[in-house]
Amino acid sequence: MQIIPGSQGLLGVKLSRLTGFSLGYVQIEKLPSGEKYIRITQPVEKAIVVNSLAFNPDEMIVESVLIAETLREYGCKKVYAVFPYMPYSRRRFIRGEAFPAKVIPKFFSVFDRIYVVDYHLEDYIKEIKEVEIRNVSAMEKLAEFAERLDVKDPIVVSPDEEGVRWASRFASKLGLDYEWLTKIRVDAENVVIASKPTDVKGRDVFVVDDMISAGSTVIQAVRVLKKAGCRNIYVFSTHVLAKAETLRKIYEVGVEEIYGTDTVPSPVSRVSVSDVIAKAILY
Repeated sequence: MQIIPGSQGLLGVKLSRLTGFSLGYVQIEKLPSGEKYIRITQPVEKAIVVNSLAFNPDEMIVESVLIAETLREYGCKKVYAVFPYMPYSRRRFIRGEAFPAKVIPKFFSVFDRIYVVDYHLEDYIKEIKEVEIRNVSAMEKLAEFAERLDVKDPIVVSPDEEGVRWASRFASKLGLDYEWLTKIRVDAENVVIASKPTDVKGRDVFVVDDMISAGSTVIQAVRVLKKAGCRNIYVFSTHVLAKAETLRKIYEVGVEEIYGTDTVPSPVSRVSVSDVIAKAILY
């Protein structure tokens, strides 16, 4: 087995060390036309393509598929992928919208198996027939990091109903209680928190979610929690896609600290998921 990092495949180096699989190489260039040039320098019998699909997902999807197809053409019998963050993992909310989570897996049929971390629509994975997807969670790793904090009577809060699965895993690892807020989505970037927390007054709060992008859900949740009289708020998220300006806004509403993983490179990527992925690959 050989690990082949893509142009955003830094995690592949860590995985090579942890799994003992050799680190391969593929020539990748971006042509003046904007197209990708891919060249395999040596034949590989089995390979794992590692790429982050964050920030410029369209380009990274095409790049990863081209690598996989080229490996196949030159004799690779098994081609797996590690996409720590899987983009387009969203469902349809309004009539007429695209259903990205249904469409994008069709591009990945060239792979025998894909490993992802905290897939946003976890329940939908069983509906995907084009490729096998194995989902692993970073919540226990994030919770282990939370154990280091000096906190007072902490409670775990999910900022919405969809995030309950993440919050419950995080809370279970720490032996804590958890609750969740109810939100109403206005559009792709704006939400309204429609419920009030019931048991946070005077307590430190761990706000837990799988993804922070536009940041509106976290920001509105923090405002509600502060109004309810909580003490300090710490935010934990697997995939922190938020830009620097959004992170600043989250801090400004009263968050003590934000902790993310290295599924997406960011200023708050403090927790590595490489050992979780390596374990999934090996076992």
